[in-house]
This record gives sequence, C-alpha cells and structure tokens, in this order.
Amino acid sequence: MKRKKLIIMAQPSKKWFLWEIAKTYKSESEKYWDEIEILDLYDKKNFQPNLEFEDMKVLNEDPNRKLFQEKITNADELIFIFPIWWGNMPAIMKNFIDTNFEAGFAYKFQKGSSIPKKLLKWKTARVFTTCDGFKIIYNHYVCPIFLEKYIEMYILWIFGIELKSFKLFDKMRKRTREEKDEILEDIKLDIKRTKMTTGFRKIIKNILN
Repeated sequence: MKRKKLIIMAQPSKKWFLWEIAKTYKSESEKYWDEIEILDLYDKKNFQPNLEFEDMKVLNEDPNRKLFQEKITNADELIFIFPIWWGNMPAIMKNFIDTNFEAGFAYKFQKGSSIPKKLLKWKTARVFTTCDGFKIIYNHYVCPIFLEKYIEMYILWIFGIELKSFKLFDKMRKRTREEKDEILEDIKLDIKRTKMTTGFRKIIKNILN
C-alpha cells in the first residue's frame, strides 16, 4: 500500500554522508511505490525566520509555515535526518519543529488537563543521525538517552506521532567507503521489512477514522 513520506533534512553540505542516507531512503522507498519528498531546510526557498511572538496565539509571519504544515499533514511518516552538533540536533531543525508544530496544528490544550490533545495521531517517525565520536560515549554520556527520549517523549508523543526507529551512526570521519555502503544496505533492508507491516497499520487507520 502506497504511503506518503516526508524527509526533513538538516545538513548544509550535500557532500556529507547524511545526504547519501536521504537519497537512499528516497530511492528505496520509491521502489515500493511510496511517495516521498526531501525537504531541505538549508535550501533558500525553504527559509523560515526564528520563531517570535508576544502572544502565543499570534506567531510571527512566516510564508512557509502553512506550506510545511500541509506537507506534514499529508505525510504518513516523517523522517528526520541531521548531524549531532554539540550533543543535540542543529538549531535549524529545532526551529523547524518550534515553528511548524504549533498549538492548534500538532496539539491542542485541553481545559482542566495538563496533557494536550494529540492532533497528529497515526503518523510515524524515524530519525537518522551521525556523529564523529564513539557511540558508547553518546549512549552513556551524551545523546541517545537524552536525545532519543527527548524526541520521542517531549516532541513526538505530544503530537501523537510514534517514533519507529532512532539510528545513530558514529565515527563517521573514520569510516571506510565499504562501511558506509553497509549502512546504506542495512537501511534498504529495513525499508523492505517495515513495508510488510505498514500496510496493515493504514488499513486500521482508515477503519477507525
């Protein structure tokens, strides 16, 4: 069953391995008839100013906000791809989340409850990220315990989006071409495996809606 996917890309240099991941994910998904788009946050036409407001109900003007929200709405799955900089996602990715996943679109405050209503249920998300250090350091001292759970619980969960996978590839500056190709092959296999289960999920979604 065809699915719509949106790759949200935060890597300024197209020479970096993350762009190989994005292109591989796109081309392999298209083999299974999925519709997939890469949204390059560093492309000038996709520029968004930093989020500003005095009243949270009146955000600063942003001509791309409604366009990107439409892309998010139409997507069954969101794929976030970014490098780890200073132990976190790049600022441009954080601003994308702050600006576009606003109240009234991604979630809604409920009177008498501290838990907002989730407005993007039935969507899934995947994260691909890289670092130059050793994974064990990031696992125990820096990121995934913080970053993976931060993305899963403090961002996606609030919107009703399920995080399906979080892939961290370490030691990127020292990896050989063969090692990088193995990563890309593993990504292809993951797409093939998950394709078998996502069709059923969409059928249930259509029944319940």
